[in-house]
Amino acid sequence: MHDSPLALVAESIILLSVILICAKLFGEFFYRYLRLPRVIGELGAGILIGPYAIGGLSIGSFGPFIHVGHDSVIPVSQSLYFLANVGAIILLFEAGLETNKKRFFDNIGSASFVAIGGVVLPFILGLLATLIFGFASFESIQSLIPGLFVGAMMTATSVGITARVLGDLGKLNSSVGVTILGGAVVDDVLGILILAVIVGIETTGVVSGVGILWISVKAIAFLLVLTILGSWASPWISSFIMKLGTKKGFYKEPSIHLCLALGLAFLISGVAEKYFGLAMIIGAYSLGLALSGTILFKEIEEPIQKINGFVVPVFFTVIGMQVNLQAIFGSDSLTATLLFALVLTIFGIISKIIGSGIPALISGFDRENSWRIGVGMMPRGEVALIIGGIGLATGVISQTIFGVTIVMTIVTTILAPIMLEKSYRRNKVPKK
Repeated sequence: MHDSPLALVAESIILLSVILICAKLFGEFFYRYLRLPRVIGELGAGILIGPYAIGGLSIGSFGPFIHVGHDSVIPVSQSLYFLANVGAIILLFEAGLETNKKRFFDNIGSASFVAIGGVVLPFILGLLATLIFGFASFESIQSLIPGLFVGAMMTATSVGITARVLGDLGKLNSSVGVTILGGAVVDDVLGILILAVIVGIETTGVVSGVGILWISVKAIAFLLVLTILGSWASPWISSFIMKLGTKKGFYKEPSIHLCLALGLAFLISGVAEKYFGLAMIIGAYSLGLALSGTILFKEIEEPIQKINGFVVPVFFTVIGMQVNLQAIFGSDSLTATLLFALVLTIFGIISKIIGSGIPALISGFDRENSWRIGVGMMPRGEVALIIGGIGLATGVISQTIFGVTIVMTIVTTILAPIMLEKSYRRNKVPKK
C-alpha cells in the first residue's frame, strides 16, 4: 500500500527538521569550539544522519529513517534535494551580488588562467591514477571511459563551499576572492564541456567535433550575454524593480524587491541548466554579478542573508548525506582500494594547488595569495558528486570507483576551508 501524498510530505518535513537542527548545531559547534568553518560541521552532520549511517538504521517497526532505492543516485527525496539546490542557487546569487564587478573584470584574465591550470593538471592526474590501479586502460575507448570520468571529477571546483568560507572570512570581495570565484566559474564551464564530451564518447564511441563546438558556443554565449549585457542593463532592471515597491509604485509592497530578484535568479538558473547545459549555480552567480553594486542589492542584501541562514545549511548537509563509505570499506580488494583512494586524494590536493597556484603566481600574485588561490580551488563538493552520479547512473563507473572519488571529494572539501582559514588567520595581509 502506497503512502498518501500528505504522509510523504510529513515524512519530508520531519527529515527537514532533523537536517536543520543537526546542521545548525554541528555547524556552530565546529565554528565556535573547534575553530573550523561551519560548512565542515554541516557536511559532517549530513554524513552522520545520512542513509549510509544513522539514517539507515531501522527504528522499531518503522524501518529505516531514510530509504534508498536500488537505482537511486541521490539518497534523499526529490523535494529535499530540490530545497538543497534552492540553497545552492541563493548562496551563489548572494556571492555574485557581493562581488565587486570592476575588480572581477579586472581579474578575469588571471581567473581564466588559474581555471585552465586547475583543469588540465587534475584531469591528467585523475586519469593517470585510474590507469595505474587498473580501473581503466587504453585497450579501447570504452575501457578508457572510467578514467576519463575520474579525470572530469578531479577538474571540478566547488564554488559554493569556497564562497561560503570566503564570505565568513570577509574576503569574498578581495582580489584573491574574486579570482577564486571567477576561476571556479570558468572551471565549472570547462568541466561541464569535458563531461559533455565524455558522455558523447561513451554514447557513440566516437568524438564529435561538431557536438563539442555547439556545446562550447552555447555555454560561452550564455555567460557573455548574461554578464556583459546584464551588467549594462542592471541599473535599469534594478531601478524598475525598486519603483514597483515604493509607496507611489504600482504594488506598494517593499517585499516585492526580494521576490522579483529571487524569481529572476531562479529563472536564469533554470534556463542555464535546461537549455545551455550549464550548472544552475553558474547562472545564479552570473546574475548576481550583473546586479552587484546596484540600489537593488542594497535593498535585498539583509533579507537574502537571512534566507541563506535557513537554506544553505540544508544544501551542505544533503551533500554529506550522499556519502557512502560502505562502497570502499566493503570492497573485495580493500588494501588496493584504500591505496587508490590515498593516491587519488593526494593527486586531488596537489593538482589544484600546483595547477591553479602557479598560474596565479605568474599572473602577479605573491606566494601567499597564490597558495590561497590554489587552496581555494581545491574543494570538489557538489560538482564532483554530480559528475560521479552521472557516471554511476549510466553504469560507466563502479560503486568502488565512485566511493574512492567520494573520499577524495570529502577530504578536499574538508581540508580546503581549514587551510584557507588558517592561512588568513596566520598572516593577515592587505588586499592586493
